[in-house]
Amino acid sequence: VGVTFVSHADNMSNFQPLSSKLWMSQRFERGVENDMVGLILNVNDDFDIESYRQNGMLVTYQSGNVLYATMPADVAKMLSNDKNVLTYRRPRQAYPTVDVARQASGVDELHKGVAINDDIIPYTGKGVVIGIVDGGINPQHIAFNDAQGQSRIMDYVFTQSAYETEDNTFVADHFDASQILSAPIDYECEGHGTHTASIAAGQCPQNLYYGVAPDADLVLTTMGEKLYDDEIIYGIDAAIDYAERVKRPLVVSLSLGSALGPHDGTGEMTDFLAQRLSDKGQIVCFAAGNDGNPSNSFISLAKNFSNDNQPLSTCFARAMYGTPAQSAYMQVWSEDQRLVEICLHVIDLDSREIVYTSEYFSTKTHPQMSETLILSDTQMPEKSLLPELANYFDGVALIAGGISNQNGKHIIELLAEFEGIDEYSQYVLGFSLKSDEGANVLLETNASTCYFRSYGIEGFVNGNPNNSISDYCSSPYVISVGSWNARSSAVDIEGNENFLNEDYFGNHGAVANYSSYGPLIGSDKTLPHVLAPGTNVVAAVASGETIYSDLLIKESDGHYWGTKTGTSMACPFAAGVIALWLEAKPDLTRDQIVEIIENSSLVDSAVESAGCKAGAGKIDAYNGLKYIYTQLSDVKKVATQLKPIVRQISNCEIEVVMNVVDSDGVAKIYSIDGIELAKSKFNGNIARVSHNLNVGVYLLTIEAQGKRSTTRILIK
Repeated sequence: VGVTFVSHADNMSNFQPLSSKLWMSQRFERGVENDMVGLILNVNDDFDIESYRQNGMLVTYQSGNVLYATMPADVAKMLSNDKNVLTYRRPRQAYPTVDVARQASGVDELHKGVAINDDIIPYTGKGVVIGIVDGGINPQHIAFNDAQGQSRIMDYVFTQSAYETEDNTFVADHFDASQILSAPIDYECEGHGTHTASIAAGQCPQNLYYGVAPDADLVLTTMGEKLYDDEIIYGIDAAIDYAERVKRPLVVSLSLGSALGPHDGTGEMTDFLAQRLSDKGQIVCFAAGNDGNPSNSFISLAKNFSNDNQPLSTCFARAMYGTPAQSAYMQVWSEDQRLVEICLHVIDLDSREIVYTSEYFSTKTHPQMSETLILSDTQMPEKSLLPELANYFDGVALIAGGISNQNGKHIIELLAEFEGIDEYSQYVLGFSLKSDEGANVLLETNASTCYFRSYGIEGFVNGNPNNSISDYCSSPYVISVGSWNARSSAVDIEGNENFLNEDYFGNHGAVANYSSYGPLIGSDKTLPHVLAPGTNVVAAVASGETIYSDLLIKESDGHYWGTKTGTSMACPFAAGVIALWLEAKPDLTRDQIVEIIENSSLVDSAVESAGCKAGAGKIDAYNGLKYIYTQLSDVKKVATQLKPIVRQISNCEIEVVMNVVDSDGVAKIYSIDGIELAKSKFNGNIARVSHNLNVGVYLLTIEAQGKRSTTRILIK
């Protein structure tokens, strides 16, 4: 299953398909078996690595049972018959597709000097490591400095995939904080990673647009122009390595993913995380994806053939445009081992009639499908099982299928690459599925290149976004993040006010139209877990010959801030919030983070109306920390220092939550010149202080356990 960036809602994701079976088949059929190839392998403990080394394999990186290896192509072909190789594949390419956000999510109430409190509580991510794995990072942006102008980037990693280098070896160059000014700047991917890292942890003195955890340390992995998933796994590994070395809690944000996959929590990423993540203090967040709009996203289909044995039929349309697809990639996953059969159609768009239908193919009728079937290849017509397709399309069509080593489920993959297809093409490729065994199936397309469309053919159906959630989000080791529209308008650098396009993104305050969602197959759970602000989020942007921003907002000493949109932006926002929670309780587990989210997220009318698309609701940093204070921490211990959090409940009441329990404790509000104006005793570790004060700055004093803490608050 490949990976794609889930960035701007108008760009969606991009993915270069080709499974290992389809790819290796093409290479051998076309006579390139003597080439060296770079592969990612997931092996078991009995894998005989030495015998492969003797046959020319070079392991360039290993983490647990995941190997990055370079080997002769004829040796690579042996992997499919090795029972100790669970999966293998070449690296696959991906493309990149806060001030209001902080306030709306309760983050400002945990920061010093903002919102209701000028000096309230130093929960700013200090002592926590945030990992960002992305492309297009400028490590020299001042957003990544501390208040003294020193870089907070502890490890900056610039990677090259085995698929990019001449000798097919994986390369990763590391730069520590002292080397940042001489480290290479990644200007690719429209500066995507600069923006995501700034959302999570950007800082700039006297700048409203700082990130959620501006005092966190950073481990940033950037991947240049071309992004492959061997680099992605390495980036997660680098962040874990650093956090373990300095013994600090960690949250990693990955604004990437793909809907392709079984959506059941299995796969290489799950296996890798199971090996690498400790049980406590290490959290991984993935973006949900940007394919959730029912009006223009047709990437998935599902059918239970035990309920309805009629074939499922559709066509491959070019994504977003609805014209015939030049490139098509599809996976069909059964819920178990039950067999699925597939046939191909050619549809004449002028007459809206089916002009060609092939036989049905399955691993039962065509055992060679367990490797690859060449249905059509105009360069090798003598090897084509369906030479008739050449009358309509110039290119290649391949299918493979069988029981997946990943999860024991039946899978079919189809790849078609045609030349000369455009909006005026007369013919479009379609297919039908059937299952005499009553399989329950999930179909996913490569969302960047093709959708499922009916073209009005009788009995054919359109796709939908009901299973659009990124497959990586289904892993039991991650937190999945969708997007909501927190910003109603933004004033650009020219002073013009720009308003939210509600027709495109949805209403202000609503779940973003584009935000992906879907069920966890084999479970009653739906994803994402939570929403965070993702539409028109303001953060640092990269600049070179071009300033990469949807809307440019601010400039300071040659550095820029601007807006970008997508669950790519929501994911680092949620990761920043989790960093604040880890600062309060560094040993939080992933399951505890889910518990906090489910018990503290904001559920308003917009969330209720969105149903499963909204997860537990809108992430709330303040309520989450309150839940930690009251439910997950030993608040009955003696405090080394009093650390309150404060939220203005209404214009005449504030809530104060203390990090310890003291029923004799008291919260008092004073004027700046020391006159007591209001007070309330604590009930456990919570006090509600009623007042009739005007807007202004006041002093809040907490007295408990023989200690005293005074902070300034702003009554609004």
